[in-house]
Amino acid sequence: MTGSLAELLRGQHTPVTERDADAFRAAGWWQGRTVRSVLSETAHTYPDRTALVGHRTGSAPIRLTYREFDRAANQAASALAAIGVCKGDTVAVMLPNWVEYCSLVFGINEIGAVYTGIPVSYGELQATAIVRRAQAKVLVVPRSWRDTDHLALARRLRHEITTLEHIVVVDDDATDLGPDEHSWTSFIDVPARTFEARDAGELCYLGFTSGTTGEPKGAMHTHDTLVYAAKGLADHLGPKTFGDPMIQLVASPVGHHTGLVWGVLFTVLLAGTGVHMDRWDPTWGVQVIREERVTAFFGAPTFLQDMMRTELAGDPNCPLECLVIAGSSVPRTLPARASKALGAYNAPAWGMTECSIMTSCTPAEPPAVLRTDGSVFAGSEVRVVDDAGTDVAPGVTGDLLIRGPGVVLGYYDRPDATDESFLPGLWFKTGDTASIDEHGWLSLRGRSKDIIIRGGENIPVTDVESVLFDHPDVLEAAVVGYPDERLGERACAVLVMRPGTTMDLATLCAYLLANGMSKHYLPERLVLLDELPTTQSGKVQKFRLRQLVASDHPNAVGD
Repeated sequence: MTGSLAELLRGQHTPVTERDADAFRAAGWWQGRTVRSVLSETAHTYPDRTALVGHRTGSAPIRLTYREFDRAANQAASALAAIGVCKGDTVAVMLPNWVEYCSLVFGINEIGAVYTGIPVSYGELQATAIVRRAQAKVLVVPRSWRDTDHLALARRLRHEITTLEHIVVVDDDATDLGPDEHSWTSFIDVPARTFEARDAGELCYLGFTSGTTGEPKGAMHTHDTLVYAAKGLADHLGPKTFGDPMIQLVASPVGHHTGLVWGVLFTVLLAGTGVHMDRWDPTWGVQVIREERVTAFFGAPTFLQDMMRTELAGDPNCPLECLVIAGSSVPRTLPARASKALGAYNAPAWGMTECSIMTSCTPAEPPAVLRTDGSVFAGSEVRVVDDAGTDVAPGVTGDLLIRGPGVVLGYYDRPDATDESFLPGLWFKTGDTASIDEHGWLSLRGRSKDIIIRGGENIPVTDVESVLFDHPDVLEAAVVGYPDERLGERACAVLVMRPGTTMDLATLCAYLLANGMSKHYLPERLVLLDELPTTQSGKVQKFRLRQLVASDHPNAVGD
């Protein structure tokens, strides 16, 4: 490390001390490898292996070898440097899953700039908050995507945010671009540049939380924290579990943490092939899985549930070998059912933007682990505590704390949020509730705000949701609380039903009781929706469901 933590983090506040950093390095958890060096190393070893396949709506697939990918990343770095991007500047990328996105991520890091992603589906309010908080100098967008004019959106942001100096448009058409607005194709002939080696302890990525619980915050990650997480999962499951070589379908948006760390960085670390889809459609996804012989997939349970409704389920020729399911609560019977239907190992896992994935099931553990969120990576630790901060007994639900080499160093430009999130000893308050059993396996119970306390009794939301999901006519299920003057809160089940079926509250409660659910945990209201509100990465936005239920939705029955 060539500088102090304060210098490497651009003066940002962090509870991590120089002694902490030295301890992570001495133990080998921080190996001094930069994000960019991971690509360079793989390109040197496997120059002719296919690195990227881009399935772009309305176009033929684009294919790049690792040699071509490495050159494209340097071209991206050279292009951004040509318009004034320097070490420490922030570049925000708001693109679909196009191959240019991957080149930009590594190019930004080659310069020593800071990357931040904005899911292309985000609206102006969310995009404005991220660009302003990140103090982005450059915003990269498509000219338009679906129903959004992204160039117009970027121009409005540039008018409002003083740090935003340049707009880069990834489009073949340079028509009507004004001053400091650049077409990506105009950089084709920019001379290649050589950049100085980066320090792995530098701030390289701001991962903004997905907004399932409110305004997003920018989680500060360095090369060290990101590479630790990617290598940690590979070591935990065994790299060949994902295929040899791995061919990964990247359907989670790269603008989100899942798509970046697991779709891009993890694939390169394993010298695999990233098959990128610029929109998620289950039917198209199955077609791509078969055509590209996809072996691996990362995503929220929503994606897996979609796959289970396609003809891929039960197909003896399904090429999938491993699916890592994380991002929100996993229905407890889903992994075993999906493993049987797809002929692939389905690994429930737990993580968040602030730590990537930190626990996962593995094939080396007994099958019972699949009803949990797995064991913790080497080098990291988890605790479950009560309101007084005391560790609870095995199997008891409490607040989940974590610490380790992959944990965020703090929130960008938010020292208040940083201090609120860390306890002494670098224990990070996740905001999740969980339990740890006698095997050391973690079971996520939901966000702390998801807890429903009815008349002083906690309702185990994830347990109820898992049983609901097993109903043959239920496609999606969520349980949220709504205010009650007498009991404080009551529970509401929100369901998406299979086409042609319906459900009433009495039938639902009878089903839950028949499947062993305590009557004290039964929902007292039922709402039927055509779909659950989710983030682009597939997480159910429970804060929106709570708002909907509290407003007496017309499809609500019960009480």
